[in-house]
Amino acid sequence: MKKNFYTKNYFFGLSITIFILSVIAFSDNLLTDVGQPSNSDPIMIIHGLIMFAWTIILIIQTNHVRKMNIAQHKKLGIVGFFIAILMLLSINYLAYLGPDFNELPFFGKANRIFVPVFAVMLIFAYLKRYNKLLHQYLIFVGLLFCMEPILSRFCGNLDLNPMVFAFPIWIGLWISIFIYDIILRRKLHPILYLGFIFFLGVYIIIS
Repeated sequence: MKKNFYTKNYFFGLSITIFILSVIAFSDNLLTDVGQPSNSDPIMIIHGLIMFAWTIILIIQTNHVRKMNIAQHKKLGIVGFFIAILMLLSINYLAYLGPDFNELPFFGKANRIFVPVFAVMLIFAYLKRYNKLLHQYLIFVGLLFCMEPILSRFCGNLDLNPMVFAFPIWIGLWISIFIYDIILRRKLHPILYLGFIFFLGVYIIIS
């Protein structure tokens, strides 16, 4: 496997990118519109804190791997898995409180499909934690499925039309992991191309 600056730092950089996208996406809650109703809703506050903890764990864990601190990565792994469970529970609880599937908009329907798939992938990521490559791909491909709420709000807070700009950014994230795998292994892992086919297939089916 070929290692260079891109492959050594890719997942660490991707984690930071997701964190920055998330901060900008929810900057209205944090800075510009702190009086909005969701900021006084305990459920939304807990959900936000869990999501913040998840992104921080991603940065710390990918940095451990980048620096080959495998022992520390394993120690924090159980904490990360527990936070991931809380994250998925909070997302699904909010979905339960929301409209029925048939009443959801285009992206909302896709998210209802992607979140349980992400949950299954996280379970397999934990079970396959001793297979470094598969472990990473399961986590981050599953995470890429669920980027729409972040990307739509990211675009909206920058006065960009989410319907125009969110999807190209999303595709750019997919391309970045394809480039990583091609540089690293000279081919695409099945998790990557099957995940991308599934990603596109969901949107084609619900459109």
